[in-house]
Amino acid sequence: MKRKVNKYPTTCKYCGGRVAKNAGYVYKQYGRWVGAHLACDTSGAAEVSTIIIGDNTYTRNSRGRCEDAPCCGCCTI
Repeated sequence: MKRKVNKYPTTCKYCGGRVAKNAGYVYKQYGRWVGAHLACDTSGAAEVSTIIIGDNTYTRNSRGRCEDAPCCGCCTI
């Protein structure tokens, strides 16, 4: 399976959260492009939490921000 960085926003296959542009990867599965957060694919389980405050939606790694955040783009807060 060949993965590519996502050029456009997409939806994560594992957690259903929004993957911002250049914050994850995409690959072809059954002829369709599928996207995922980098953190979600690490263990195969959803690891990105979605937080809604008013009209704004934020995402964050469920284990807390990475040491180098926002390196992968999973954390928006």
